[in-house]
Amino acid sequence: MAITNNDVEKLKEVFATKEDLKQSEDRVVTRLDKIIREQEKAREDRVFAKAKDDKQDQRLDRLEAKVGIA
Repeated sequence: MAITNNDVEKLKEVFATKEDLKQSEDRVVTRLDKIIREQEKAREDRVFAKAKDDKQDQRLDRLEAKVGIA
């Protein structure tokens, strides 16, 4: 009982081939690249916002000291 070409074709329909796996891997990597870029942008935004907040806090501290609130 040898495996025929018809059997091989049926197996290809059921199981993923190397080409199928490569295409899936490419899609996953592309999606991950997009997510990583979004995360990097969000991190940059947080860094800039933090720097701006720190600068505003310093200004408020100086103003409070001048007014005598602190």
